[in-house]
Amino acid sequence: MRLKFMILLTGISLLAIGSAEAQHLWWDTKKLNEATCLYGEVTVLATLHSIYYCGANWHPGEPAGGYCGIQHNDPKERRTIFSIWDTSPKLHPKVTQADPKTIFNRFGGEGEGSHTHMLWDWQVGETFQFFVRKQPGFAPGTTDTRYYIYELGSKKWRHSATITSPNGDKKSTASVATIGGGGLGSFLENFGGKDQDVPKLALYRLWLGNKVDEMKCLTQAQGDGTWGQLHDAYFLAEGKHLDALFEKLKEKHGAPVFGREGKKLGPISNKPLPKGLTKELMAIRQADKVQGK
Repeated sequence: MRLKFMILLTGISLLAIGSAEAQHLWWDTKKLNEATCLYGEVTVLATLHSIYYCGANWHPGEPAGGYCGIQHNDPKERRTIFSIWDTSPKLHPKVTQADPKTIFNRFGGEGEGSHTHMLWDWQVGETFQFFVRKQPGFAPGTTDTRYYIYELGSKKWRHSATITSPNGDKKSTASVATIGGGGLGSFLENFGGKDQDVPKLALYRLWLGNKVDEMKCLTQAQGDGTWGQLHDAYFLAEGKHLDALFEKLKEKHGAPVFGREGKKLGPISNKPLPKGLTKELMAIRQADKVQGK
């Protein structure tokens, strides 16, 4: 079943966008339900503005759940975003660390919570790498969710932001997997609701673990909308004339295997983390403290 979303982009100004349909992946986290570390890769192969490529969406709609990924906002602007929902109507998360280029504020529309974004000129064909880590906060009864992104130009990781959540009475605060009845997903969303016939396509891979050096590759997922496997990864797509797009990509990426809603495909390969990644993640310079909203 396709879900409907109301997206509210938060930045210098607020822009309310109409409801739009999304294509989803729901990852099989197996024995990693208490994982606190998540590494992901998103490779966009065809795009158009007003598209959000969500790399990871943990505990969707649940207390202290969140999401992160990249957006193609308009012909000239692209971003990376990271947000956490409120723990409860009275327990609100706040941004407590942020990169100088990270913009942060409260958001509403699809629930309420704390939102961050940064202008990020990602390109078609490049792999966007991100890392999310949850840890107990400095203040008692809180959890820090940290969001990191890899900058290809400088070949360095950047700490985009930390959002600190009051714990409340829900276990969903602690993990980025499935505790508390939530789930772990990825999606492709046309938040503008226009040009739905134009092809869009992205590849997704995720790794989970309780520690940075213990993350395991997720090899199985189910989806809705247009989804499947391509180039030893899962894909999500929107648009008509996708056959022509896949034919164009076939020499480099191989042929797609399409999935159907409610049906599992065979697993993709248990790919190890990129060489040297664990050491890099452990050495990331932390962003400065801020007075968040």
